[in-house]
Amino acid sequence: MNDPTGTDPDHDVMSETERRAAWHLTKMLMAFFAVVLVMVMADLSIDLTTLAGVNRDDGQPTAVTVKTPATTVAYGGSSATTSSDTPTTATLPFEGRTFTLVATGDLLVHEYVADMAGFYGSDGGYDFNPMFRRVQPVLAGADLALCHLETPLSEDDSDLVYYPNFRVPFELADAIGAAGYDGCSVASNHSLDAGVSGVRATLGHLDRVGVAHAGMALEEADAGPAWFAPGSISVAHLAYTDIMNGASLPTDPPWLVGSLDPDKVIADAEAAVADGAEFVVVSIHWGIEYQSQPTDRQAEVSAQLLASPAVDLLIGHQAHVIQPVLQISDKYAAIGLGNFLSNQPGDERRNCQPECPDSTQDGVIAWFAVADRPDGSVAVVDAGYVPTWVDRSTYEIVPLGIDDPPGADPAVLAESERRTASVLEPTLRRITFD
Repeated sequence: MNDPTGTDPDHDVMSETERRAAWHLTKMLMAFFAVVLVMVMADLSIDLTTLAGVNRDDGQPTAVTVKTPATTVAYGGSSATTSSDTPTTATLPFEGRTFTLVATGDLLVHEYVADMAGFYGSDGGYDFNPMFRRVQPVLAGADLALCHLETPLSEDDSDLVYYPNFRVPFELADAIGAAGYDGCSVASNHSLDAGVSGVRATLGHLDRVGVAHAGMALEEADAGPAWFAPGSISVAHLAYTDIMNGASLPTDPPWLVGSLDPDKVIADAEAAVADGAEFVVVSIHWGIEYQSQPTDRQAEVSAQLLASPAVDLLIGHQAHVIQPVLQISDKYAAIGLGNFLSNQPGDERRNCQPECPDSTQDGVIAWFAVADRPDGSVAVVDAGYVPTWVDRSTYEIVPLGIDDPPGADPAVLAESERRTASVLEPTLRRITFD
């Protein structure tokens, strides 16, 4: 008689015990492949183009393209990008949110930078926008872009002063907003060059153009982090300085300028997490001018802060030269991003050589891909950089290899690329755009 299930018990080739064993084996294989997938995702970097286009709203599992990091060789003014293996697509068992973050070095407006902005301006005003023209697509193309505004802004340009104390044209804020920056760290050794009025003017003009700020506050209630939500991920940005010209730290009142105290930084980061931050960025103004090698304090504080589960990424400024990026476990400390806009190393009008090396003309756009991870955390999953160089004939910031000025000496640009690569690679890889 035939079994209604279609299985003849006299000819069944698999016993109940064997079926159970096969099912357990199947589950073990499924778990094994899941672990392999997680390991692949951890070891391989997420494709730049995928990060900008992940659908976060359809409630479906996220398809993520992964490939081995591209290697860019850039010498003699030419570049070539290679990538091993063809990109593969894997569906994660969770809805992965992603965003890209870029950060840049010191905006240090010397008198001659302002003079050029006056040349670009009209009706006696200042226009810094042409200086950011070449890098604007890179900055605006990121989900979150952070600057470091080192020099206080004037309220109305009636009281401009430059080196060693600064109060610079307020129109710089307009260019910062137009370039694509979402926020700026403003804690620096020059924060109080213009006193409390300089703090008020700087924060007021950034507020006017819609750029968030961290590191200075007029009221205690405003001294917390700047908040962002790129890729629907809650990001808190905190900023501090380890140096203050002509004043002691902490300031009076202490919230006027953020002062670097590692225990307080961790407490502030933990408070931000308690308030809902999923990813915390800390900017620090520190180090020794014109020295690429990290100081002991930079290395020790970086390790201390990144050991805290509440701190996810460090971004540093002050040295005016690019410093190495430290990778501590799976976190990064970009301890010194160099100058992004300045007149250094100077010229016959104000020459700061031999103190200022040629590398003070170099800068970098540090690039970080941030994403949900299978364990539920949010972390940097890929990191890279775009080298920059200030063309001091126009004070344009040049993204090297992307939009080089036709009149620049290719050998000079190649030497700038080499200097930057020697400091940042292989911890960061060179980012190129098609």
